[in-house]
Amino acid sequence: MAKTINLSKFFSFNKDFLGFLASMLCAIHCAALPLVLTFSALSGFSFLANHTIEFVFLGISAVIATWSLIPSYRNKHKNPLPLKIVAIGFLFLIGSRFLPHGFTEHFVTAIGGSIVAVSHVLNWKLMKTCC
Repeated sequence: MAKTINLSKFFSFNKDFLGFLASMLCAIHCAALPLVLTFSALSGFSFLANHTIEFVFLGISAVIATWSLIPSYRNKHKNPLPLKIVAIGFLFLIGSRFLPHGFTEHFVTAIGGSIVAVSHVLNWKLMKTCC
């Protein structure tokens, strides 16, 4: 019999939800930025293209990932898969910094942010099934 997981508890205040939220905001920011910048002259959203904001998203995601995933791995489920997935996501994010500014950079960054978000969801599921 398949065990169901109540997702409503995921969308409460916990470390994995914060990591998921930060990562998804990063992914949405990078995916939507080209469209938003098209209208930035009219709406004043050009500040979103600032590299400082991008590094803040990246830093917040890294801090939350470390704060959430490492203790969960060490003390609870002992499954390294979320750590491997988050490492791949951050490789995408860091690698995107070396791409020319444009569509490809935003696309790779959005993929990286989404991968980091997936690692938090997987970690949360492992925490619920093991403990």
